[in-house]
Amino acid sequence: MSQITKIKIAITDDDSLVVQLLTEYLEKFSPLPCQVVLQAYSGQEFIEKTKLPSFQEVDIILLDMRMKEGDGLWVLNELSKQPFSAKIIVLTSYYKTAYIGQMMSLGAHAFLPKEIDKEQLVEIIQEVQQKGHYFSPEQMQSLRSQITAKSPKLQLDPNTQISRRELEVLQLIAQQYTNKEIAQKLCLTVKTIEAHKSNLLSKTGSKNAVGLVVYAIEQGLIKASDCIRLN
Repeated sequence: MSQITKIKIAITDDDSLVVQLLTEYLEKFSPLPCQVVLQAYSGQEFIEKTKLPSFQEVDIILLDMRMKEGDGLWVLNELSKQPFSAKIIVLTSYYKTAYIGQMMSLGAHAFLPKEIDKEQLVEIIQEVQQKGHYFSPEQMQSLRSQITAKSPKLQLDPNTQISRRELEVLQLIAQQYTNKEIAQKLCLTVKTIEAHKSNLLSKTGSKNAVGLVVYAIEQGLIKASDCIRLN
């Protein structure tokens, strides 16, 4: 019997009870196989623990925005200075849909109210793990409004030309297809898709797939209405 692969999770929150309850739920009651491999009770403690070998195993970071000794914004800034592959889900009691653009620009892959149901949180963890990001319909509408309101539009740098194949990959990323699904659609290997995605990140200066989508809409490479497959 093959061993079930668990999603490795890091939880950072200055409320120890929240950390304990969330850990217990994810490991014992969640329908999604999860293992909490790192816990931190302040932003500074979390950044210190990113130096541990266990951090390299982390798939998903659950990050509280309002903390003492290093808030979520500080943590996102510190994480931007080091290489890591984990996806970041920001949770906050001061949630506003309009903040989604800022959170994306800082490197977050999902932005949620802290009062979210545990069952829905698990569903979003799974979606972020599979697709690389999560938008609620309200967030997507807010993002479209923010992008549409920007004027004038940015123009592509002549040194940042995107190939036809890269554009195909970018369009499918915007539609929230996974690397495996994109590979199947384009009859390519997953490794090739990953290489195209890496090139796109480098050319556009984006931090993640979410940043690629924003860049593509701003540059007129895709339309905001093309970002389908929203849950």
